[in-house]
Amino acid sequence: MILAIIIVCMVFFLGVYVFAAFHKAQDLTKKRPVEYLLNERNRSPDYCPWDQISEELKKYFVLIEDPGFFKRSRTPLKSFIIRGYSYYFEKDQIIHGSTISQQLAKNLYLRFDRTLFRKITEYFICLKIERRLTKEEIFTFYLNIIYFGNNIYGISNASEYYFSKKPAELTANQAIFISCLIAAPNAADPVHYPDTFYNFKIRKLEKCFQEGLISEKELRYFCSFPEDCPDPEFAPYFSRTEKTPVVRMENECFGPFHSHETEQKASGETPEFRE
Repeated sequence: MILAIIIVCMVFFLGVYVFAAFHKAQDLTKKRPVEYLLNERNRSPDYCPWDQISEELKKYFVLIEDPGFFKRSRTPLKSFIIRGYSYYFEKDQIIHGSTISQQLAKNLYLRFDRTLFRKITEYFICLKIERRLTKEEIFTFYLNIIYFGNNIYGISNASEYYFSKKPAELTANQAIFISCLIAAPNAADPVHYPDTFYNFKIRKLEKCFQEGLISEKELRYFCSFPEDCPDPEFAPYFSRTEKTPVVRMENECFGPFHSHETEQKASGETPEFRE
């Protein structure tokens, strides 16, 4: 009897929790509709549209971040639970705790605190974004606001900083490099911690190989960098020990997304792999 009462109380409080998260998501997206935020970002000179992103980057970024992104209509509850469990309880830093749509929701509307309430709110916002925007719009929007380390935001700035190229010119090797920056832009910063970044990239690629997302030939080729890769395309990033970062995007419309990494550096905290 006591156990039944405890279970009923837990279900009740969880329901209240979910209800509160749903209303917060509704309130946030009503105050700042995602279409408005997208239009604001579109007007920035460094915005990179879908048709100016290389096919290699589209392929490998999705493959590493969220393999099922273009195959599903929206983020299923099952995926939300499995990814969240892997990240929060198994501490799996190779599997993201969020889909691309969830990452966009978090970067546009939420802080980066690791709480259940934030995670549930993120999921509700994610569903609304997926109803309002196409997959191409979500993917492009995300690439244009995400943090790539070294005080750089957006794929145009990242491509210029690391490779002195436009996003449309990125090769497969460079696409892998860019894609592996997202999960740990500080802890695995390739400029200041190249060995850590290289090891992290290998773990990412090995995970993709185990899941059948890349071939053994691809795994060997991408993991050959930097020791014996014959392609000199990475020279620009290796040759610059110091470089003035590309001017970061500052737009009050996008509150949380442009502050979490710099706040961490300013506090002197040891950087960790983030979701």
